[in-house]
Amino acid sequence: MGRRFFRHTEEGVRQQPVGVLIRKILPLFAPHKPLLFGAFALLIPVTAALLTPGLVLQHIFDKVIPAGDFQALYLLVLILIGVILIGTSLGYVQAIALFKLGLTIITDIKGRLYEHTLRLGLGFHEEHPPGKLLSRVESDTETLGALFGEISMNLLKNFIMFVGILVILCIRNFSIAVWILILVPLLFGAVFWFLTAMSKYWREMRTRTAILINYVAEYVQGVEVIQQFNYQPKARERMDEVNWGRFRVRIPAATLGAGFWAGFMFGEIIAIIIIIVVGYRGIVAGNMTVGTLVLFIEYVRLMYMPILRLSGELMFLQRSLVSVERVFGILETERTIKDGPRAPDSLAFNGDIRFENVWFAYEGEQWVLEDVSFTIRKGEKIALVGTSGGGKSTIVSLLLRYYDPNRGKITVDGVDIREFPVKTWRKLVGLVLQDIFLFPGTVRENISVFQDSISDSKIRQATEIAHADTIIESLPGEYDGEISERGSNLSIGERQLLSFARALAYDPPVLVLDEATSSVDPFTERLVQQALDRLLKGRTAVIVAHRLSTIVNSDRILLVQDGRIMERGTHDELIARDGIYAKLARLQFAEIEIPNPGEEGSS
Repeated sequence: MGRRFFRHTEEGVRQQPVGVLIRKILPLFAPHKPLLFGAFALLIPVTAALLTPGLVLQHIFDKVIPAGDFQALYLLVLILIGVILIGTSLGYVQAIALFKLGLTIITDIKGRLYEHTLRLGLGFHEEHPPGKLLSRVESDTETLGALFGEISMNLLKNFIMFVGILVILCIRNFSIAVWILILVPLLFGAVFWFLTAMSKYWREMRTRTAILINYVAEYVQGVEVIQQFNYQPKARERMDEVNWGRFRVRIPAATLGAGFWAGFMFGEIIAIIIIIVVGYRGIVAGNMTVGTLVLFIEYVRLMYMPILRLSGELMFLQRSLVSVERVFGILETERTIKDGPRAPDSLAFNGDIRFENVWFAYEGEQWVLEDVSFTIRKGEKIALVGTSGGGKSTIVSLLLRYYDPNRGKITVDGVDIREFPVKTWRKLVGLVLQDIFLFPGTVRENISVFQDSISDSKIRQATEIAHADTIIESLPGEYDGEISERGSNLSIGERQLLSFARALAYDPPVLVLDEATSSVDPFTERLVQQALDRLLKGRTAVIVAHRLSTIVNSDRILLVQDGRIMERGTHDELIARDGIYAKLARLQFAEIEIPNPGEEGSS
């Protein structure tokens, strides 16, 4: 368990200008124009309803109260209540429309993000652990939901209300409004300084949150190892390290935020005091009414609210733009394994599959495979053997097009496999891995991999050939029985047999077995071997194995070591050659001479 969890940067996240990010966001609204225009249409009446009470109060203080017209007072109060009720109702309708808009957009983004992530190559997934991807698919998209809904509309609404307040105040009494006009640039300058200062904290907090989620996800998956080796205290210590790393970012951010908003609200009090002092002089001088003073106080208080909201929404916008960077960082990641131009029905495996001078490196020129060439003829059973890390699994990954060669090519019947659509090529090949992944769901769903096109009869036939039928019949519910996450309610051998059935259900002409029998017990291995004998008859197979007993009858054996094919031939030919393969065989079949302890001492 390395310390890769504690890196403070994330692959695929590139800081971009605000204008660029906004241009990426705007097209997402296009399919939802009716909702968007409906919410826009409600902006004017909702904003007007917020501005009306101040004007009504001014009229009451300047006209109604001095005239003692209580009937007009009651009427204005009723009108005020009506305006408030109408504004609140329209605001409610607008909020529902905006919520639906935001939810619709993020649901679409989540689907696109999830689908695109599943299409990206293994290299991407090796660099992006599940926890960090979960943070992007769920947490970041939820943040964008509010941005696409209420936040974007509220920004506009508060801007309109702010402009409306300034216009009304300038019309009513420009000599006092000028003081407010002086304050406004200072207020917005302070807000933008604050947002700039906070931006680095928001970006760091998103990264720290992703690290935390990834840490929890990976360590929970390894709970058996943690418990077995009493690793809980160390795991807690590392969890504290991750948590405190996040804490050390959040505390200065919260301190800065609390201090700024306290000072901001103090500015509102100063503005009201200035208005009272200047307004009092105006009233005494006779060039200002009490109602106008009340209107200014009400509107200044109301003006601070849109500035406050604008600040909060701009702050949320800036935080959301970090999520935009993270989400589009994945959506704009190009697939390294791309479809070829040939039609899907143009692929036919009639002759052979060839590796022609294949070189491959995961990074730079640190070659994992060097000039690898061999042929797999139709109907042949080819075995790849050798020490761990020699390149066997990399050959399989290239054959399945999880990666493409850096040099050389892989051909089927003389055509580079990169010429065909990826999906079409992979339908040609069935795969059974050592580390079997089973989905939460029924046995039937796991064998068919949720494909309705695979019939029950085909599923049952596959399980019988794979000797998995007796296992399934012993499960509660049989084929409709539930399998736990990662198949935890099954033994390793049972999972292996189900994976055989899964590969068989697709009836692939080529079958790849990557260490498929290395984890099973001798009894299950015998069942698997019997299934293999029936399965591989007339079928092309590539078998990666450490247990040489499982591949002695292969048509050809390739010994892969240090990225090269060092030996090739049948089992008998390689034993007769007395090279590396023969030494491995003697070790496994216990044919080496082990000195007697007594004889060792006498020598």
